[in-house]
Amino acid sequence: MAKYKVGVGEQGGTPSQPEQDASQAQQADYERNVQRMREEERRHMQEDPVAHAAGSILDKTDTFIYAAVGFCFLLGAVVALVYSFWDFGAAVFVKDLAPQRLATAIIDFVSGLLLVLIITEVLGTVIHYLKAHETSLRPFLFIGIVSATRSILSVGARLSVESAGVKPDDFIHAMIELGVSAAVVLALGVTLKLLGKLVELGSSGE
Repeated sequence: MAKYKVGVGEQGGTPSQPEQDASQAQQADYERNVQRMREEERRHMQEDPVAHAAGSILDKTDTFIYAAVGFCFLLGAVVALVYSFWDFGAAVFVKDLAPQRLATAIIDFVSGLLLVLIITEVLGTVIHYLKAHETSLRPFLFIGIVSATRSILSVGARLSVESAGVKPDDFIHAMIELGVSAAVVLALGVTLKLLGKLVELGSSGE
């Protein structure tokens, strides 16, 4: 979300006269844009009332569907979190716990928590859409990074468990999968960084 800085004067935090004039001009432009949009909407309603009514119904239905999906994501996140703790406890609190089994349980637990993060990030996207009716690219980049990280953890856990009996072909495939996942994390991280700079530049320009 773009951040805006409000300029203040140097004496006592009071806005200077040029800044007040600029603020008033921006407010006047905003009010004119709102008025123009309202006039266009009224004209559209008069020209095609059926299309306007259908659009209103579809918009409300779309909001209802997003809300239902959001509740499902919330329920899924809670279930995934509870299952992660239960699975970790069932794997750790046993007699004669082997170090290899403990390491696998920890990796599986972290992977489960990352899955919960993915679900909650999608849920945050749904909540943002319900509040502002806008979508953002950032959450999906973050989801891609977390998913690739889960893939790296999964391959690492599989190799650690089957370290003695891994076939050469399976090892090569695992290395390729690790390399692809690492490249995805790097590419998405760079994209996320560049996107953040673009948002900052857009905010400063405005």
